[in-house]
Amino acid sequence: MDLADLQRQLAAGLTGRGSGPEGMDREALERARRGLESKRRRAASHLLPRLRGALGPRWKDRFAEHAGRYTPSGLLYHVDDAWELAWTAARGQERSILAAARDDLAMLRLRWSRRRNGGIERIQEQRG
Repeated sequence: MDLADLQRQLAAGLTGRGSGPEGMDREALERARRGLESKRRRAASHLLPRLRGALGPRWKDRFAEHAGRYTPSGLLYHVDDAWELAWTAARGQERSILAAARDDLAMLRLRWSRRRNGGIERIQEQRG
């Protein structure tokens, strides 16, 4: 196994999309995965206050579901992460969540722009 394979396995384990490298302490890997997810959730909660409030106690589970299926990209990956969560929530059926997600998306658009294609400059700060 080369370094690239080891890194891919570790990344899969830290995102919950794999078991991680063979021989690695599973409990330690799971603690690290939960810690990273918590860090992502806190960053998103600061960027999406209305959505967080509308979801209330469902916020943590909703974010865990999002984190399990979406990998943010770019230098401003925390903004990309929050943007994708809000964009997905804005297509939902529950009126209060839909309204909160749309409000948060409007606030994000005031400060940043987002390209649908990936890349390091996917999110760019508005200038001027």
